Amino acid sequence: MATSLSARLAFAADPTTAFALLTDATYVEEVALATGGRDPQVTVTLAEDAGATIVSVRTLPAQVPSYAKALVGGDLVLTETRVLGPADADGTRAGTFTVDFAGAPMQVTGSMRLVATATGSEVDIEMSVKASVPFIGGKIEKFSADQIEQFLAREEKVAAARLA
Repeated sequence: MATSLSARLAFAADPTTAFALLTDATYVEEVALATGGRDPQVTVTLAEDAGATIVSVRTLPAQVPSYAKALVGGDLVLTETRVLGPADADGTRAGTFTVDFAGAPMQVTGSMRLVATATGSEVDIEMSVKASVPFIGGKIEKFSADQIEQFLAREEKVAAARLA
């Protein structure tokens, strides 16, 4: 069974400006570093339909509970892929994302939607955190979901500083 998580990233900017920020490789690298990542590698590919694919690979120290340490070791290599489609007339963009943890029996998948709000825009995120580990998978999923919420809060701070 997987753990579901809903989250959002708020931006004090319209959806066009938020999209430009989300697809700025320097911003994505800054977010990777702000979440504790080392040696981030970022690629941004703009699509012909005006969408984009953003791939961020970084190494994170495996700050996991003892019951999970044996499964992942000292470091996690995380590959995050965000795909945002073309903008609708109102600037809304639908997309998907995945997070792969190399060598760890874990996968995060979900959908995202960039939408306008009264104060700017936000990315609404629905995700599923799945750990394929007998007996302790649920604990790992819950721990990971908590970490993801913290990472998104850090990203929101980086975005706020960049848009200030």
